[in-house]
Amino acid sequence: MTMTDWTPPPSNEFDPWAGMVAYSTRGNPHPAGSREHVEWDQRVAAERAAAEQEEAAVREIRKRQRLTDETERELVRMRARRAAEEMFAAEEAEKAKRAVAESARVFTGGSFLLDIPDTPPAIWGKGDDVLWAEGESLIIAGPQGVGKTTIAGQLLRGLTGLQTEVLGFPIESVKKRVGYLAMDRPAQARRALGRMFREEERGFIDEMIRFWAGPLPTDAAVDPLTFVRIARQIEAEVLFVDSMKDAAIGLSKDEVGAGYNRARQYALAEGIQIVELHHVVKNGADGKAPRNLAGIYGSTWLTSGAGSVIMLWGEAGDPIIELNHLKQPLNEVGPFKVRHNRETGISEVFHDEDTDVIALARRCRSTGLSAQEAACCLFQVEKPTTAQLEKTRRKLAKFVDDGLLVADGGGGRGRGNAARWFAVAPESWGEAPEEGGWGGLG
Repeated sequence: MTMTDWTPPPSNEFDPWAGMVAYSTRGNPHPAGSREHVEWDQRVAAERAAAEQEEAAVREIRKRQRLTDETERELVRMRARRAAEEMFAAEEAEKAKRAVAESARVFTGGSFLLDIPDTPPAIWGKGDDVLWAEGESLIIAGPQGVGKTTIAGQLLRGLTGLQTEVLGFPIESVKKRVGYLAMDRPAQARRALGRMFREEERGFIDEMIRFWAGPLPTDAAVDPLTFVRIARQIEAEVLFVDSMKDAAIGLSKDEVGAGYNRARQYALAEGIQIVELHHVVKNGADGKAPRNLAGIYGSTWLTSGAGSVIMLWGEAGDPIIELNHLKQPLNEVGPFKVRHNRETGISEVFHDEDTDVIALARRCRSTGLSAQEAACCLFQVEKPTTAQLEKTRRKLAKFVDDGLLVADGGGGRGRGNAARWFAVAPESWGEAPEEGGWGGLG
């Protein structure tokens, strides 16, 4: 068959020349259907395919070059970022090093171990009888209605300089403000505290006291800087936490108690003093006041991180309640009874003839009293423990130092290892010497 005998296949079948024929119509000088025409189209198609391959190769080269360029740029950025991170880390380390060197929390061995005051600086207390030491938190615990907020309000007045003593013990005033976090029933706290302040004091307390009413924005056990931020915001150097259960949720769990204690310790480390109102978990023996820290609600880390723990005990609304010093910065203060004046909100030590050691010694003028008898009176027990006897002996010795008792060892009067103690205090409590009161009880 010659070229002139060839006919195109039907249009519905594949035509291998269709593209070239279409292409050849644009500039093919040879007659359609001739061998020259076909060869021309083939040559043009080959040249076109070669050109396309060359263009594809060029595109691939350019693509690879762009990828290489982008890779190089990204590597440069990554190296720069890594170098910046290293420089930043070095700067932060140097800054931290300077901060540590300048920090008030860093001490030399000698200054930390040997430059210790004979008695801890007291915010509330005197001499060895310290109820609240500087740099340590104070917990005031008790069941509902026994006057925790009442005592806190008097401390609030003392810290602002509106009164000089609380329960007969001096209290130091602050230079900045006092903050009160009224989270637990703020309306009730407002009424209880409002009894203690007068309209003529408005201008002063407007400047000196800031109250926070209601829940905190963060949980102190989760956010350890909660107290620090609030204190800085209101420019306070003392914070009252009323109450602990509202500052952190789930205080019975050790991880929550540890978290709360961390927030407390951060505040103390920044020079922010803390007073905490808290609740009890159970009664002591025979329904009496708990005599140890096991009666305080929550994780052990709550009391472990506190410097002083005071237990108030009684029935809700009782005008006379018991005060026990369960954890002490130095000496144990009390136990003694406290009488609340519900009208004024002011409290005082109540000298009960049945539980007061000095009163008991006055009643036993001729025979005096033994440490055993004094311990029974002091702790309201029939058989005092060894620890209670030792605490009683220390208290009797302090009464001797204060000139309220004299000790008789059987061979003359003096302290020594005396078996019995005799009263030298006057009949009337009103005749007590101005300096020291009745052994720190009045």
